[in-house]
Formats: sequence, structure tokens, C-alpha cells
Amino acid sequence: MAGLLGAYSSFLSRRPVIGGMASSAVLFATGDVVAQQLIEKKGKDHDFVRTARIVVWGGGIFAPAVTVWFRTLERLPIKGKWPATFARVGLDQFVFAPIVLTGFFHAMTLMEGKSLADARAKWKEAFVPTLKANWMLFVPFQTLNMGFIPLQYRLLAINGVNIPWNAFLSLQNAKPKQVEKAENDLKQA
Repeated sequence: MAGLLGAYSSFLSRRPVIGGMASSAVLFATGDVVAQQLIEKKGKDHDFVRTARIVVWGGGIFAPAVTVWFRTLERLPIKGKWPATFARVGLDQFVFAPIVLTGFFHAMTLMEGKSLADARAKWKEAFVPTLKANWMLFVPFQTLNMGFIPLQYRLLAINGVNIPWNAFLSLQNAKPKQVEKAENDLKQA
């Protein structure tokens, strides 16, 4: 295990964005599989396209953005460990998190082939409850993450917490589709 962590650490030092993208893609996929298999109990009806969409979001959009964001936060000219940690967490959660969640709902809706108006409607429905849930989980976690975890491991730490969080996001994103499907099923019956 120590050898694997050492190899991963070395890879992150050489290629922080690519390493973050790869680990995020795997862990976002894991969160969606947890949502579909353990929570929604889809079994053989697993929606692989849905999993692919969240992998594109997690590995292709979220990871590079967060890697750059964490490096930017690390350069804040604030002296003292805890004042700097609280400033980073505040910026992360009250500036960056709303932007990321807005991007998530818009990107996922557009990747489903829906319109920008549909993306806005999904955002309007899901943004506030999702942001509140985000703050409940990530304000305390990011305080620990940014206060104690070295910069190169912060995205990995986030991704570890992201497995249940991504399951939650996947469910939040799928909610309107489940309602639509039930309505269509009733119309066809």
C-alpha cells in the first residue's frame, strides 16, 4: 500500500491535473454506481450513459477546475495557519461551491441533450437544497482538509468524501427524470 501511495504521490507531483482527473473520474463513477445500485437498486438496468456523463463532469471538468482552484487558494497572502485556512474555506464554500454546483446542473442537463432552459429549471429546483447539503458536509471537511492535508492530496481527500456526495448529486440530478418517467408511464397506461 505504501508503494502505491508513493507512486500516486510521485505521479501527482509530476502531473497534478492528469492525476486529479483520473482519480476524480474513477471516484465520480463510483458515486454514481453507488447511487444506481445501492440506493436506486437498478441492477441490470444500470444507466451507463448516466455514469459516463458524471465521469465526464468529474474527470474532465471538476478535477481540472478544482486543481487550479486549490493552487490559487494556496497562494493567498494570509499569514497564520488558521486565518489562511478559514479564508480558503470561506472562498471555497461561499464563492467556488455555488459556481461548481451551477456548472454541475447545467453541464449534466446539457449532456442529457436538453436545452439551456431545462438546465435553468433544474438549477432552480435543485440548487438551494444541494448547496445547503454541500455546506453541511464540506464546510467542516474543507476546514480539516485545508488545515491539515498537504496541497497535492487535497483533491484526493475531496474525492474520498465525494463517493457519498456524488451518489447524492447523482440522485439530485436524476430526480426530475424519475418524475418525468413516472408521468410518461401513467400516460401510456
